Amino acid sequence: MRHHCRHLNLLNRRGYATKYTGKVVTTNNKGRFSAIEVSVAAPTLISDVRGYPLPRRDLICKATKILQSKSSSPDPFLDLSEYLQTLSVTPTTSEVSEILKSLKSPTLALEFFHFCPSRIPNFRHDAFTYNRIMLILSNSYLSNKIDKMKEIINIMEKYGTIGNISTVNILIGAFDGVDGVEICLDLVKKWGLELTCYTYKCLLQAYLRAYDLNRALQVYRIMRRKGYKLDSFGYNMLLHGLAKDEKIDQAYQVFEDMKRKHCEPDEYTYTILIRMIGRLGKPNEALALFQEMLSKGCKPNSMSYNTMIEALARSWMADKAMILFSKMVENNCRPNEFTYSLILNVLAAEGQLRRMDEVVEISNKYMNKSIYAYLVRTLSKLGHASEAHRLFCNMWRFHDKGDRDAYLSMLESLCSAGKYAEALDMLSRTHEKGIITDTFMYNTVFSALGKSKQISHVLDLYEKMKQDGPTPDIFTYNILISSFGRAGRVEEAVRIFEELENSDYKPDVVSYNSLINCLGKNGDVDEAHIRFKEMQEKGMNPDVVTYSTLIECFGKTDKVEMAYSLFNEMLAEGCSPNIVTFNILLDCLEKCGRAAEAVDLYSKLKEQGLTPDSITYAILERLQSGSKRTHRIRRQNPITGWVVSPLR
Repeated sequence: MRHHCRHLNLLNRRGYATKYTGKVVTTNNKGRFSAIEVSVAAPTLISDVRGYPLPRRDLICKATKILQSKSSSPDPFLDLSEYLQTLSVTPTTSEVSEILKSLKSPTLALEFFHFCPSRIPNFRHDAFTYNRIMLILSNSYLSNKIDKMKEIINIMEKYGTIGNISTVNILIGAFDGVDGVEICLDLVKKWGLELTCYTYKCLLQAYLRAYDLNRALQVYRIMRRKGYKLDSFGYNMLLHGLAKDEKIDQAYQVFEDMKRKHCEPDEYTYTILIRMIGRLGKPNEALALFQEMLSKGCKPNSMSYNTMIEALARSWMADKAMILFSKMVENNCRPNEFTYSLILNVLAAEGQLRRMDEVVEISNKYMNKSIYAYLVRTLSKLGHASEAHRLFCNMWRFHDKGDRDAYLSMLESLCSAGKYAEALDMLSRTHEKGIITDTFMYNTVFSALGKSKQISHVLDLYEKMKQDGPTPDIFTYNILISSFGRAGRVEEAVRIFEELENSDYKPDVVSYNSLINCLGKNGDVDEAHIRFKEMQEKGMNPDVVTYSTLIECFGKTDKVEMAYSLFNEMLAEGCSPNIVTFNILLDCLEKCGRAAEAVDLYSKLKEQGLTPDSITYAILERLQSGSKRTHRIRRQNPITGWVVSPLR
């Protein structure tokens, strides 16, 4: 009998899913042998020590696999339904929750959520499964996730299911704006729930996300009265909101509360306060906070250093900024582009750009081509071409291979500063550092030389380009045509245009505009008009620049009828004139004394919805005064009805 009892105990400890019950029916030989009648008990789930059923892992894995299977089955939910029918015990809410958690797709999880009460007999969702699907939706990237969560709330109310405080916490974190928070608070009242410390923290953060600082402060005051405290993330979020709104006293009060509640400020806390104080122009107070941060054992990151350097730079404290920059590098905190921009700006403002060599030396272990390139670009943008060039030469000397971006920035800077000899020298030496000279680089130099009418350099560089490469593109040709036209070199402009026609590229609207402008403004209006017609014959639509250029050319040669005819053609073709076009034609009419037509043209200008500029008013004033008047008086303009002061 003892052997029999020990065997039954062993079976109980092993916890088989199927349990057996039996009763002794006969006994002989003094109880040594017994006959037992055995019956199978109704299946029950294994429970934990608290009495809650443990989820069946085989069920969870099987159901998840069926739903996520990429097999050819047209309806995985039908397969799941067939599988569930084989089970002696239907899935519990905890098992459904685990399956929901295992599904990778929030859409699939939502579909399974709706499947359970409709296809599993006697199944009803509880707060636990509702919370699970809410959490899945809140963490998803579905565009309509808020609407779906509201639908879940409606289902809960339909079936009389009361959520718990976790439900509310999830909703507060997901819903946007003050209106969303109000929905959550209404549910708290309806379900008769008590707010926890975590709920208050969620509310505080929700109001801060909604930029409602006043309500956030009200929640914070309630938390203080109840003895609750935030974590460092919550405190930092509140401090950031207060600092952004420049509520200095309240920010310091929250900071002191944070320390009293034994929640140690971290580097982000101090960074928020330093930024706030620095923007108020109090660098010494900011430095005191920075020193306090160090004394507390916080290790400043690049954001902390940048914020402190920015506070010093705002107050033009170049020396202290340089000392802190040195400490930053000394503490193995890598400066980034923002760090260098702060240092550059304060040195430039204080006239100490000569200290750039010191900056490079301090951060020598972090200096690379990318940093050099950024410094060169920044100095160029600030208009310090000489310093940029000197720094670029250092990079050129110390690195075996050049950086194209830095090279291009330097090239543009030299061209902008009128240092054409240096730009041409750089262009000829790119191969020394493994940089392949491209067409864009040549176009940059061509454009600068053309604008300054350095035609001899343009010709030399163009010949070099044709001999050594790279191949000119459509932009090259257009720049050259415009450059020669600006210098009055019509023959060269026409020759370049013809080269363009014979190249792999074909003239575009810009090419024709440049040539028409060149011909017309250098006296050959008829040829300009011929090119205009040629352009149309080739199927190109002249733009507002084309028409305006040709109208101006006709006007300057007293061919006003042609100019006006071209203007009307422009309107008929659907090309909208701009204020420049109107000014050109108004000027032509004013010079020919055709005031009535000028009045009519001005009315068209207003119809087009254009705003007259200073040139328009100057022309109107001349029309009002008359060319033969020796003294111009201030009176009402007959065209506009306004009083226009005469030009001196």
